[in-house]
Amino acid sequence: MVMMACMETKPRRSTNQTQQKPIPAADLGHSLAARLDRPLALVGLMGSGKSAVGQRTARMLGLNFEDSDKHIVKNAGISIAEIFELAGEAKFREMELKTIRALLSHAPQIVATGGGAFCHETTARLLLETALVVWLKAPPETLLSRIGNTKSRPLLHNDDPLATLTRLNQQRSPHYEKAHIHLDTDGLSTHKAMMALLRALDSHLPRQ
Repeated sequence: MVMMACMETKPRRSTNQTQQKPIPAADLGHSLAARLDRPLALVGLMGSGKSAVGQRTARMLGLNFEDSDKHIVKNAGISIAEIFELAGEAKFREMELKTIRALLSHAPQIVATGGGAFCHETTARLLLETALVVWLKAPPETLLSRIGNTKSRPLLHNDDPLATLTRLNQQRSPHYEKAHIHLDTDGLSTHKAMMALLRALDSHLPRQ
């Protein structure tokens, strides 16, 4: 009696079934720039990468990058820490709302907002209705390591900035969760975070 072994053969992959190559960053950038019909607003805690990732993404998309805090400082002629000290947080938030409203009135561009901007109802509503809002997030430990010198951060002028960031993260996360897109930047270089943002935008924006 002859025993015959049944050998399972794997089907050959058709040349038409080859795996698709990822779209080059430049091509993806051009596609997204054509599909973006409103400003892109970045929200999140200090150190989350809003400025670094925002600037690099703006260059990739061929858009302007604006930082609302820098505009406030330029218009006021003093630092944010000095505004808090001399006029208080309420006055700063008023200036912040006015600045963000002006920035969102321009053609599509990328706007980095201050850490507390999206936590104020009027400013949050303006951003959600006028821009595509992206929450960049990372653990407090990562945020603090990125911030480094805390002298320019009024809210971290204390003996335990990590505890402050942890508290702010707990308080503000429910507000940030209202953003249209959530992106975790923990462990990502600026370039990798930018690529992750481009892919997230590609999935979110309607195709032409």
